[in-house]
Amino acid sequence: MKPNILIVNDDGIQSPGIQALANAMENIGSITIVAPEQEQSAKSHSITLNDPIRLKLVTLKRGLKGWSVKGTPVDCAKIALKSLFKKKEPDLLISGINLGSNLGKNLIYSGTISAAFEGTILGIPSAAISLDSFQAKDFTAAKHVSISIATYLLKNNLPRGTMLNVNVPYLQKNKIKGFRVTKQGKSGFIDTFEKRVDPRGESYFWIKGEIGKPDSSIEFDGEAISNGYVSITPIEFDLTNKRFINKLKKDLKYD
Repeated sequence: MKPNILIVNDDGIQSPGIQALANAMENIGSITIVAPEQEQSAKSHSITLNDPIRLKLVTLKRGLKGWSVKGTPVDCAKIALKSLFKKKEPDLLISGINLGSNLGKNLIYSGTISAAFEGTILGIPSAAISLDSFQAKDFTAAKHVSISIATYLLKNNLPRGTMLNVNVPYLQKNKIKGFRVTKQGKSGFIDTFEKRVDPRGESYFWIKGEIGKPDSSIEFDGEAISNGYVSITPIEFDLTNKRFINKLKKDLKYD
């Protein structure tokens, strides 16, 4: 029996990346696509609390069908796992293929990462796949990597609370040097805010930014991508600073 694969993203139901991922996953399983009706990048792990979450079945290219969700990437993962898969949970959740890499400090903002991690929270083997280009037209290498990652997850158990963050360099398939298991780096966006004036004379700001320099060692995600490797980082979200916790216990006294 073919495995059931849930596909989500943050770029929206009509993104070329989710279409490419669906095409790749059709080779190994039965797919269900659930994605935001509009782009929801940088929504992190936000969920919808004060508005209805509406689903609509839509037709994608090549006759594929998917559920369009008026909500966030995590809403998509939650409602799929809690409402659409009523009898049996999916065997796998893949988020992507995202336009633009998810590296270093930027993981905390990423809707692509958070949608995958919601699957991890709910006990589903999960991975996020991102391509290091915002204008990508060729998804051949990313599709090949997605199949490899999905096949691995279907055969191997990840530690509880862990997902895979996968970043693919935007190169031809035969130009990629291979897989590199990496650590999350320290690089992030260098933000700037451009001040503008609307037609009514009111000021507003538009966020801009550029990606900072990657870490100097190929052990880290950004540098691996820069050197032509697929970066694969096992990540978890235990935010406790274990190195500091004992000192804090000693220092804090309730008098």
